[in-house]
Amino acid sequence: MKKFNLLVIFGLIVCSFAIQAQNPAVSEMSWGLDYQIYLKMTNDSSYTLNLSDLFHIKSAPRDEYGSEFIYYPVALGEAFVNDIKKQNPDEENPQASKTLWSALHETIGGGWIHFSNSLLYALETGQLKLTAPLMERPKTKWKPDPITETYKRTRKWKYYIPVYQKLAIKEYKIRFDKNELGDLKNIPESFIDLFLNTSQKEYEKLYEEGKTNITAKIDIVKILLGANYLGEVQIKYIRSAVINAAKIYSANQLPSVIIFDEYNAAAVMTLDENGYKIDHLVFSSKEDLKEEEKRQREELIKNIIFDINIYNDKSFRKRLENYYK
Repeated sequence: MKKFNLLVIFGLIVCSFAIQAQNPAVSEMSWGLDYQIYLKMTNDSSYTLNLSDLFHIKSAPRDEYGSEFIYYPVALGEAFVNDIKKQNPDEENPQASKTLWSALHETIGGGWIHFSNSLLYALETGQLKLTAPLMERPKTKWKPDPITETYKRTRKWKYYIPVYQKLAIKEYKIRFDKNELGDLKNIPESFIDLFLNTSQKEYEKLYEEGKTNITAKIDIVKILLGANYLGEVQIKYIRSAVINAAKIYSANQLPSVIIFDEYNAAAVMTLDENGYKIDHLVFSSKEDLKEEEKRQREELIKNIIFDINIYNDKSFRKRLENYYK
């Protein structure tokens, strides 16, 4: 009996270490004087992040929001990923192939920010490729009679998504002029600027260098530009790519650090089933803040995230009502 108990205890200890090794969290975080964020993980790994490479929130959203949803690019939370892992990428679901949005919503749940961040993660991991064979349009000399607007806009596309920068930027400008940006209005301005100011040559160089954390920000804009032109096969492919990305989800990936410029704060954030979640928060080392000041700022930032989650949820429910009318 004692031997059995010892084996059980030993097994629990081993499992505990295994879980910790697979799911490291931030144990220490500091904001250096050299414009660097230093992270130490529970598995003793460490990261140094440049402030210029991180996503910045210039000022906290107030009463008036400039978009339907407030979107921050953050890592997927463990519980949310585990829910996606339960899905079968090959399972047929007629209701989940009508539009890209409905396909992913029926699959992963959550709202628009879950949809966007899941796409972003699938792109970053390479599970989702815009130039995959299933994304390629069939070659044909067929033309509609009369010529349609859709044909004019997409006839030069090799894929169902405007993969090449010149074509994608042209489509974006048409949408902008016609006030047809749709969900692109909810994408961070920094993503749009990156997309508009990156040439095809620069994009290819970034991709060759393995900087998928940058190219994914451009590619998600392209996906939203082409979403209305996707067929059932392409929607199923993207859905499968998102599920497969979750199945190989690495908890050792770089944590998502968001900078709140207004408060000189850096936050490690994840996305759970309810929305954004702050896992760790530090303030600039350049400021000599008293404990009470830190506590007040922490409360302000947490309240901002709480309000954003409520706002996003209300916007999402409104969209659902309109979608199912």
